[in-house]
Amino acid sequence: MAYIDKIKSGNKTFYYLGRTLRIGANKWKKIRIKLGTKKPSEKIIAKKLKELRIEQYKVYNEESIDADKLEVIDDFKEVFQNHAKTLPKTIIEKEESDFVIRFTYNSNAIEGNRLTLRDTYLIINEKQIPSGAPPKDYNEAINGKEAFDFLKEHTDKLTVEFIEKLNGILTKNTGVLYPGRIRFFPVKIEGADFVPPSANDVPGLLEEMIKFYYKKKSRLHPFVMACLIHAKFVEIHPFEDGNGRTGRALMNWILIKAGYPKLFVPFKNRQKYYEAIDLHNAGKYKEYCNGMFGIMLDQIHLSTNK
Repeated sequence: MAYIDKIKSGNKTFYYLGRTLRIGANKWKKIRIKLGTKKPSEKIIAKKLKELRIEQYKVYNEESIDADKLEVIDDFKEVFQNHAKTLPKTIIEKEESDFVIRFTYNSNAIEGNRLTLRDTYLIINEKQIPSGAPPKDYNEAINGKEAFDFLKEHTDKLTVEFIEKLNGILTKNTGVLYPGRIRFFPVKIEGADFVPPSANDVPGLLEEMIKFYYKKKSRLHPFVMACLIHAKFVEIHPFEDGNGRTGRALMNWILIKAGYPKLFVPFKNRQKYYEAIDLHNAGKYKEYCNGMFGIMLDQIHLSTNK
């Protein structure tokens, strides 16, 4: 919680907006923004709270992303929320439907699904089967919509059971032998040098990922947390198939819970996306999150120019 400090220096009293942050078991750090020599108005405090928030981002998130990028994301969140307040419910529902279609199309296309954006729309919204649509591709589109509905309804905790259910929805009726079941066999990622961990290590790594989420979620910015959980999950590669789609869905679950705009990875940016994942796998977490920020900006551009 922020507070006002008064500090005397000579004959003058200076006002500061401050906040004390926990940075370790018994370690604290105070951050302050100078307000001037006059008692600040509520308007000035509201303006300076934004600066204070950026300083807090630097303390907790500087190792993961450039703090000025988080300011851009927060501004986008504010615009997103204000936009929603000005529209009737029917328009908001249409925009939500449009996002689900775009997310499903792009997420599936990254994994080789051959449906077009228009095909995906016809399947999800019009309940039509486009001519020549392969059953697997058709079912992946249906699954994408169902998975997003499941995400929005899941207000409970991040658990292995939740992740298994999510993967099961995304991969059902697509030829996967063990949908929603943690793998007990080795897997390879086509076109990548990275080798996923042994099946014996997967349960423990998933638990570590979940512990990381609950340990860090009060400190890390929701965008950073969403990106890191997504990459950690994809790195573990816990399922026979659908790991990328499940990871991107998890990323959005975190954003939704925190009230941030949802994110899809445009299919045209799949190479940038793969390169970002490679950076995370190489331990270059800040470069990875900065790369995902660039992909998010591309999505904003696409959304505002569609």
